[in-house]
Amino acid sequence: MNELTITTDFTDIALPTDLAASQQLNRDLLTLVVALQARVKQLEAELTELKERLNDSSATSSNPPSRDTPEQRAQRERKPKSPLKRGGQPGHSKHERALVEESRLDAIQHYYPEGCCRCGGHLVLETTPSQRHQVFDLPEVAYQVTEHRLYAGTCSCCGKRQVAELPEDIPSGQMGAGLISWITLMNGACRLSTRQIQLLLEEQWQLSFSSGAISEATAPVSRWLAPLYAQAGDAVRSSPVVNADETSHYRGREREWLWVMCSPQVVYFMTHYSRGKGAADELLGKFNGVLVTDQHGGYNHHPNERRQLCWAHIIRKFKKIAQRYGRAGILGKRLLRLARLIVHLHNRKLAGAYSDRLYRQRMDKLREAFRQTLVAGSGLRQAQHPDKPTKTANQCQRLRDDDLMLWTFLRHSGVPLTNNAAERAIRPYVIWRKTSFFSQSFRGDQFRPLILTIVETCKRLGISAYRIIRQACQQALAKKPVTVRLPIPPPRVLNPVTGLIAA
Repeated sequence: MNELTITTDFTDIALPTDLAASQQLNRDLLTLVVALQARVKQLEAELTELKERLNDSSATSSNPPSRDTPEQRAQRERKPKSPLKRGGQPGHSKHERALVEESRLDAIQHYYPEGCCRCGGHLVLETTPSQRHQVFDLPEVAYQVTEHRLYAGTCSCCGKRQVAELPEDIPSGQMGAGLISWITLMNGACRLSTRQIQLLLEEQWQLSFSSGAISEATAPVSRWLAPLYAQAGDAVRSSPVVNADETSHYRGREREWLWVMCSPQVVYFMTHYSRGKGAADELLGKFNGVLVTDQHGGYNHHPNERRQLCWAHIIRKFKKIAQRYGRAGILGKRLLRLARLIVHLHNRKLAGAYSDRLYRQRMDKLREAFRQTLVAGSGLRQAQHPDKPTKTANQCQRLRDDDLMLWTFLRHSGVPLTNNAAERAIRPYVIWRKTSFFSQSFRGDQFRPLILTIVETCKRLGISAYRIIRQACQQALAKKPVTVRLPIPPPRVLNPVTGLIAA
């Protein structure tokens, strides 16, 4: 049969001239249209996913605030501006530096009025000062050098020569306990690099050491402070309630993980090559209290009835769902409101605004509304695949599966709703990581969690980390066992029956 040919601007299309060929062409075109429709839906789903990722910010994901775009920063929720002026308000209680006791003063200068009174009379001086004005200043510091001279002698009988030996409490190296402790603290607490420590030594102490000597000074410190590190680990695992979190850690180009576990008195860090359950089990050890975390699956070996999920992470997830279109966005906004009401009610209870009975009544209502909304969200299905749940449905279903871990704070008094404590504890390391070249050796992997553990624990105990480190270095340099320990108070007990934390 002859075929008609229609020429277009782009290509030549041959059209059939008989009915059978036309019907076959129509069937082929319908098949193509169906395939293209499926492809369009797939691409629309991918586009929606990419747009959602593009809109991720610190408010809807675990991204740090520093990664927010200028537009996202402008859209951050801000507290309403206070009508009060900055600074101290009229009538506020005055805070002044307390005067140092006279026995602790380095010098006292006395000043008396000069001459006579304007009327010509003589002044009768008072025995006590009418005003005490104290000036604080830093003295000019200088390092101390002690030379140890070893002599030798020759036996008058056998002629054998004998040389004196250093006492055991004298360091064999050129650095004493104070200098080693200072370098350790500058590196571990103040996050200074070796070059910066070297510069500070020269500027403040007029003391010059090579960068290699400064680096080697901290080499044995990890071994010396190991008993204190182990003490902190045992203490935090004995606590009734702890927070845990993890962040990336690098040794050179290898990605590892830094884990943290903290209580109100103790902070414990650990490095591990994995972010999985094995690393979490190593961190927790024999801990059997209430664990506050995010939804990371690494902690799933811990019993659900003794685990509290972070509501701040949940609110962040609901913010992301609320940005979606259609039914998912509506449910996300409702879940977000309910989650915020739950946190607000709990904070008001802690402030003493509600009795236990009224608090329970209102929380039960919010909990039931929250559960019903999750049930509705878990029933959402994809438009192109009605038998498959949407992403929102999967997220709601996972929260339903984790329902027991959402409400642990109702069963145990004293359990926080958020994991902010662990995130604040790990923040100094995150800043350290951004301003350093990471860890370059196994020794560095040992040093960082150890020094962070001691420094952050000392902060919570209100004691000087430098004095603790110096005492340990003094005992180790004297070749004595390190017996200094952190003054950690005895752990509190979680009553499994009443759910209360007792002293």
